[in-house]
Amino acid sequence: MRWYFALDEAGARGEAGVLAQLAVMSSRLCPGLEPRLLYYGARCDCTRWMEERGVRVIDAVPPCGEAMAAATARGSFRAHSAGHWLRLAIPVVDRDAAFALYTDCDVVFLRPIDFGAIRPRVFAAAPEFAPDAWNYFNAGVMVMNLPAMRAAQAGFEAVINARLDGDGGAQFDDQVALNEAFRGYWDRLDPGLNAKPYWPYDPHAGILHFHGPKLGGIGAIAAGQWDWDDPVARGIGALCAAHVPRYVAWLGDLAERFQVIDMAWAVRLHQLAGQLAAYGRLQDGAGHDVSLMGFRMFEN
Repeated sequence: MRWYFALDEAGARGEAGVLAQLAVMSSRLCPGLEPRLLYYGARCDCTRWMEERGVRVIDAVPPCGEAMAAATARGSFRAHSAGHWLRLAIPVVDRDAAFALYTDCDVVFLRPIDFGAIRPRVFAAAPEFAPDAWNYFNAGVMVMNLPAMRAAQAGFEAVINARLDGDGGAQFDDQVALNEAFRGYWDRLDPGLNAKPYWPYDPHAGILHFHGPKLGGIGAIAAGQWDWDDPVARGIGALCAAHVPRYVAWLGDLAERFQVIDMAWAVRLHQLAGQLAAYGRLQDGAGHDVSLMGFRMFEN
């Protein structure tokens, strides 16, 4: 199975690049993947690292780039990450494969997965915050039917351009675009293939997605250095702080798995689990607002 992930230059030079390397290393636990990085920007140490390890790096541009640039200039839109938008280019970039896997960079593979058994009509995805909330999906892991998505590409991009040309683009992103355009046309993916560390620990999960605080953020929370005064950071950090035992269990499991992949990372993950466990024991019991986990963009 061709496995696509995506980075822009800024992400590659930051934590996203480190997490992408971790994802590539973890792919050893999931044989049969053909890693392909869609990349936007000047080549750097991260892309060199990828190529040295057999990752095919493909230069790509986000779809609807002109509309995004115009909306940004008007002040009505700001892309959180150009790298995220690159996932929408996969059906255009790949005209050979029938199906492909896409993941965000902040995932780790945990075991072999039979992706050949997943044959969605257009694409398959799992829920965003709660494993049983199927009204809105998370696009961080998708199995794509490339011919079907390619057939819809022109109309899909027209919808995106129209949204960006209007006044409703400020909070618009590629995941919202996918949910809006394909509502009722996507298939359900096993939530264990897009497990979140704030979910109960599942030893049978296939892919863990650091949705919420990334490894650096988890370390900052454990060290008491998280910015709890910032409203956005407070909501993201609460996912970890309110579910410390779950994070500790996932990190501990990941540390064990990485002992056969990269011992330095195994030690790092083990230490992070210990630091977070200590943080959890010292908490004063103050509640954390995790109301965003009840997020509903669309009604069922």
